[in-house]
Amino acid sequence: MTLIFFIISLSCLALGTFFTLYQFFSHNFVLPEIYTKNLSDNFLLRYNPIYVFSGIFILMIYICVTTFIIYHSFEKTQAPDIVFFLLFLVACLCDTSRLMVPMFQVSGSFSLFMLRIGNITLFARLLAPLALMGNTVMITDDFRQSTDRNCIILIIVSMFFAELIPLNTAIVLPNFCISYGYEKAIRWFCFLTCLVSTIALFQTNKKNEYKQIMTLGFILLCIGYSLIFYCFNIANLAAGIIFLGGGTYLYLNEVHKHYLWID
Repeated sequence: MTLIFFIISLSCLALGTFFTLYQFFSHNFVLPEIYTKNLSDNFLLRYNPIYVFSGIFILMIYICVTTFIIYHSFEKTQAPDIVFFLLFLVACLCDTSRLMVPMFQVSGSFSLFMLRIGNITLFARLLAPLALMGNTVMITDDFRQSTDRNCIILIIVSMFFAELIPLNTAIVLPNFCISYGYEKAIRWFCFLTCLVSTIALFQTNKKNEYKQIMTLGFILLCIGYSLIFYCFNIANLAAGIIFLGGGTYLYLNEVHKHYLWID
C-alpha cells in the first residue's frame, strides 16, 4: 500500500512539474487574480507567487521522500502510528491540488472543475489535523484493532464537511486556495485539534517514560505544515521547510526507535 502511494505521489510530482513548465515555456501561463487585502509590504512577508509554487512543489517532494522513508524503514510494521501518518500524507497530496488553479487557468469564473478543486483543498485542510489526531489519540489498545475503520471514518467526516461548507469561487486566496466559509472557525478547529493531539502524545510518552523528543517533533510538524499551507512569502517558505522537515525527522525517528525496541 505504501509503495502504491509512493508511485502515485511521484506521478503527481512529475505531472505537476511537466504541466507547469509546459505552460510557462509556451507563454500560456496566467497567474490568478488573488485576494490582496491585508497583505504586508514587508520584504519577508510580501506576497510573491514564486513562493506559493515553491511551497506546493516542496510539499510534493516532502510527500515522496517521506513515503519512501516509511516504505524503507517501516516496511514490515503495520502500526497505527504509520497508518495515520500515511493518511496525513494523503491529505498533504490532496492539498497540492491548489496547483491546478493557475495551471489550468480556472480562476475568475465559476466552473464545476474549480468547485471540485476547492472541495479537495478543503477536504485536505480538514483531514490533515484529524489524521494527526488519530496519530496520537487513536493508537491506544482500545483503538488499535479498528485502525482501518477509524481512518475511513475520518475520511468520510472530512468529505462530508468539505461538501457542506460553502465555497466562493470568485475569490482566490494568496496561497491559490479557493475561498471557503467559516475560515476562522476552521483555523480554530485545526489549532485545537493539534493542541489536543500534542497533549495526548505528551501524556502517552510521560506514562510510558519515553523522551518527549517525539512530542517536540510532532509540534514542529504541525507548525511546519500550517506554514507551508499558508505559504506565499519567503518567511513562511523558509520556516515551513525547516519546521516540517525537522519535525518529521524527529517524529519518525523516535517512532522507528520505539518499534525497534519492541521487536
